Amino acid sequence: MKKNLVILLAVLPILVFAQVKPSIPKAEKALREGKIDEAKTIIDATTGSQEFMVDKKGQPSKNAAKAWFLRGLIYSAIDSTKKEQFKSLEADPFAVAKDAFEKSKALDPTSVYFLTDPNGLPLLNENAKSTLGYVYYNKAITAFNEKGDPKKVLDYAEKTLYYLPNDTSFLFYTGGVFAPAAGEVDKGISLLEEYFKKGGKLPEVYAAISNVYIEQKKDNATALKWIKEGQAKYPAYRDLRLLELNIYLTEKKYDVAKAMVEKELAADPSNRDNYFLYGQLNRELGESDKAKTAFKKCLEIDPKYFDAATELANLYWQDAKKFKDEMGKLGNSKADLEKMKAIDAKYVEALKVYIPYIEACEKLSPDDVTVLYSLLNVYGDLDDQPKIARVKKRLKALGEDVN
Repeated sequence: MKKNLVILLAVLPILVFAQVKPSIPKAEKALREGKIDEAKTIIDATTGSQEFMVDKKGQPSKNAAKAWFLRGLIYSAIDSTKKEQFKSLEADPFAVAKDAFEKSKALDPTSVYFLTDPNGLPLLNENAKSTLGYVYYNKAITAFNEKGDPKKVLDYAEKTLYYLPNDTSFLFYTGGVFAPAAGEVDKGISLLEEYFKKGGKLPEVYAAISNVYIEQKKDNATALKWIKEGQAKYPAYRDLRLLELNIYLTEKKYDVAKAMVEKELAADPSNRDNYFLYGQLNRELGESDKAKTAFKKCLEIDPKYFDAATELANLYWQDAKKFKDEMGKLGNSKADLEKMKAIDAKYVEALKVYIPYIEACEKLSPDDVTVLYSLLNVYGDLDDQPKIARVKKRLKALGEDVN
């Protein structure tokens, strides 16, 4: 009896497997119903069946490409599912899905659809793959926003690009943000170059490539080549000029930086960005008064120029901060306390000069958290309780944890 039971147990898996017959409709139905394990079992039996996949002449059957395509969808479902019981069905389901899609395309590169939707209408192959692409797209964005593992974010992003290879915006994000964050600097550059090959036209991508060479690769010479190429196509794009200026300042090529900015300012004195560059230059050179004048000129040309407003406010904050720093160095002796009293009066006067400029920033961008915290700091030092309460209320409304 025991011997017969052992034989029965040994034969049982074979009998169960024998019951699974090749069937595209049944595999498709199981997938649509969310029965991914059942769908996998059926599609594996289907693509593994010589009789189903090859005709009598030894050529691929008429349904072979369709079977491979469905296999790709099923294994993509395994890879992207949130259900743990399905995740363990295959060690690397994305690789299997990719291989299946490639085989389907090789067998039938012209068919626009193989399957139908629940209403019996054609489900276009590209639409099916685009849907998968956006599944991975959402996973990448969610993981990035939640500060997940950068390599996992990049993995999701690359899977997105497999299904959405012509999505230039995602090429931009992946090459300019996700790849560098994962330490894949060269891959990032390659993806950004691919962005242009795919027809992308944003000048920001030139800035992104230049930034990668500046920050990650420490190669200012190559960065300048990209900057110059971008400037030739987008001469009005300010960020490229700022990057060029920062390279000269970092390398202490002050004469080159000054000549560049003054040349642009002379060529177009009505351009707000030229004055902005001039302000940046003088700020870096320690010429605070010249920088203030330049940023004020920016705001005369464009009163809503937020970047210029914040730069100007910061310069006036630095004027006040030097007094605060002085007080921080004093002790508790009688002499130091007398000094502190005198310096504090100067600090308060400097804050009163600074306040209109930082409040102007708030008017331009009421939800800017950095500006609001700056206001909270100055109102706190002046012990202006009504204004402190107002700013705290605004910060809490924006989701900030303010006591």
